[in-house]
Amino acid sequence: MIPAAAIVVIAWLVSLASIYTDLASITDQISLFGRSGAVLTLCGVVLEYKISTKGQQETSYKPGGPVSLGDVGKATLLTDREKNLQYFAHITVILGTLIWGFGDLISLVNA
Repeated sequence: MIPAAAIVVIAWLVSLASIYTDLASITDQISLFGRSGAVLTLCGVVLEYKISTKGQQETSYKPGGPVSLGDVGKATLLTDREKNLQYFAHITVILGTLIWGFGDLISLVNA
């Protein structure tokens, strides 16, 4: 799960760099910031998926076999760090979607 969180942080840095290049007029007629929102959203969804499958990976459940209450508890409990990562992933998906949808309008402000 750590690599997925690192990828999301890198995606945020790329998104911040792209808004800088758009506002500083470094890019020419290409709005990179709006496109970075798609990458940001995808990375946030991947992190959400990794967190949601964490409990499933730690169980000893065999398909067709009995399910113990211990397995059910492991599948639903998250550590505080994982809860923070989940919150960060939620924010990333929401803001990434907004950037994806409206990020190209930033170039109109700079024009």
